Amino acid sequence: MAIIEFSVLSYYTTLIGDECITLGILFHNLTTNERVFEITTNWRRLASFDDELDIEFVKEYLKGIKYTVERNILNYNDNFSIREFIKHYVNEFRFGSVQSYRTDEVDDFIEKTKKIFLRFDYNKKERLNKNEERAYIRELLKSNRIEYSTKKISGKYDDNIKFDYVIGDYGIKIFIFEGKSLSHLISAAKTWSYNAYELKDKIKTVFIYDIERTDSEYFKTIMSILKEHSYQVLKFEEGFKFLLSLNNNNIAI
Repeated sequence: MAIIEFSVLSYYTTLIGDECITLGILFHNLTTNERVFEITTNWRRLASFDDELDIEFVKEYLKGIKYTVERNILNYNDNFSIREFIKHYVNEFRFGSVQSYRTDEVDDFIEKTKKIFLRFDYNKKERLNKNEERAYIRELLKSNRIEYSTKKISGKYDDNIKFDYVIGDYGIKIFIFEGKSLSHLISAAKTWSYNAYELKDKIKTVFIYDIERTDSEYFKTIMSILKEHSYQVLKFEEGFKFLLSLNNNNIAI
């Protein structure tokens, strides 16, 4: 069984800000010492994220990383540490924390990881469905020994509130907007916003949503509702990074 370590490279608009976009994923197979750096192909999305960014510079920058880390005739036998490599990236281009996974299906794991963190590089039919995404999350959390619960939490009126995951003091709810009528989801957003308010003394509610920023007034309304009482509201790829950063083993019940 192979042990795979990986880290996600993101571009931040500022050195101190939290808003970012995923540019690539660095994989290291500890069993074979093979390294793979997968790069986004959705340059239009990157240009929309920051219209002042030099896209051609970014392309060359990422190619440089790929050439440096992937095994070639010059570095074939070199020892490689993903943790040592990524610590030098501290500007607007930053790697996230290193995650690990044990698998017999290396190529399949890499492809699924790309579809999670680079999901907008794929058309809708190629992306993981809801059940596949949840299965991926569960396996990755287990592999990184991040304990989670799916038990219902008792609300103020003895009602049962079910998050997708409860990790430490955080309750995670994933909103699937893609392919749905946003106008019909406003009532669900109101319900979960109230849940976040009701549980604020015991749970920090984090909402994760699966579509890009949109000019739809319904989307803006939903975002305003969700942000009112939640701890954070995160885009899909940012949400997965947040999940993997939670190492607290105290599970709220």
